[in-house]
Amino acid sequence: PLTTNQLTQIMSNDKYVDDERFDGLYLNVAENARGIEPLLDTVFSFLRRKTDFFEGPQGNIDGTSTAIKKVNQVVEKHAKLFQEEQDRKAAAAAAKKKKKEEAEAKKLAEKAAKFDNPMQAAKFAAQKAAKGESE
Repeated sequence: PLTTNQLTQIMSNDKYVDDERFDGLYLNVAENARGIEPLLDTVFSFLRRKTDFFEGPQGNIDGTSTAIKKVNQVVEKHAKLFQEEQDRKAAAAAAKKKKKEEAEAKKLAEKAAKFDNPMQAAKFAAQKAAKGESE
């Protein structure tokens, strides 16, 4: 069986954060387990039955607390990565929307500039703006 030190070394290694090698396996297990909680149960069942994960490092009095702490650290790490990814996506979407709005405003200004009379240009711009709000 794997020792706690080996598991800790594996779990704390950031090269596994985006490792997709086991995605097919995990998807298969999740599908067979029929959900996230049963999937997690199978993972922790494996750790309990086949490793000393819950015993903790040698000489540790309360290995279970150490195991829970390690799991919480990993969950928090992935929650942070998830939030950072969501923030990047939101920022990219906002930038894309702003760029599109700026391009539309530029087109509108160019069309309005074609009018000889400033009143016609203002009327055209107001009509376009009203049309854009109702779409």
